[in-house]
Amino acid sequence: MSQITQFFSNLKTDFDRLSQSIDNLVKTYNAIVDFLELVSNIFPLDLVLVLLFSIPLLIVFNSLSPSSPRINYTIAVLAVSGIRSFLQHSISQSWDLFATFKTALILLLPAYGFLVSRFLFGIGRKYRLRKRALAPRNLEESFAFVQSSFRSLTAELYKELESTENRSFVDDKKLLPAVRDLEESLKGFRRTLEGNSSN
Repeated sequence: MSQITQFFSNLKTDFDRLSQSIDNLVKTYNAIVDFLELVSNIFPLDLVLVLLFSIPLLIVFNSLSPSSPRINYTIAVLAVSGIRSFLQHSISQSWDLFATFKTALILLLPAYGFLVSRFLFGIGRKYRLRKRALAPRNLEESFAFVQSSFRSLTAELYKELESTENRSFVDDKKLLPAVRDLEESLKGFRRTLEGNSSN
């Protein structure tokens, strides 16, 4: 009799464990479904699919040309976007180029966002330095701008002369920006001197 009681007790314990496991499985499934629903609300399915199909293509391109991963990524995303657009046209008989372009742009933005922001920051920094060189706060700052501009011009000139051993000319397009910077620094220096002499 005690063996039968033990058997039913073990059976109940196993059933409770199985019930707990099923409950955990259902909770995990619901959590995954909620997560996927959240992801699909944030990122469209189109974007996720293009990214997923671009990854194997990117791996192939990177194995062929490992020195240019950004270009490989761009080619992979554009190729998959083009295939997606063609398939959509074959199914729905309409070209949805705006959605394709938007998806490709969103996927390429992280790859080129840093380069674009660094380029814009460099332009802003040059503009700010040029403005300060033309209107320095005092004589010391003005002289520092002249010195810095002269050093930059000298470095560019020596670099150009070193690379022109076999040529009889110097590339003026590389030197003219440094000459312009020096001219602007000298203008600012002259304005500072004239302002000091008038005081």
